[in-house]
Amino acid sequence: MPSSCQEVALNLGECMAKTSCMKSNTKTLKQCLRDGEADECDVLRRAYFECKRGQLDMRKRIRGPRVY
Repeated sequence: MPSSCQEVALNLGECMAKTSCMKSNTKTLKQCLRDGEADECDVLRRAYFECKRGQLDMRKRIRGPRVY
């Protein structure tokens, strides 16, 4: 995994591990993210999506990730 998105991915994984969806051990991480049961992790999910999408956009590759 590229280092630019690695920190966001780790934070998302830690946040999802704390949710009730993951603690029940009946669903996978992918299923919990798809179903949208983890409202508290939506900001991190969106940040990870934007990071991965930015790797495909050549303009963002040259300019680098946005820092707010």
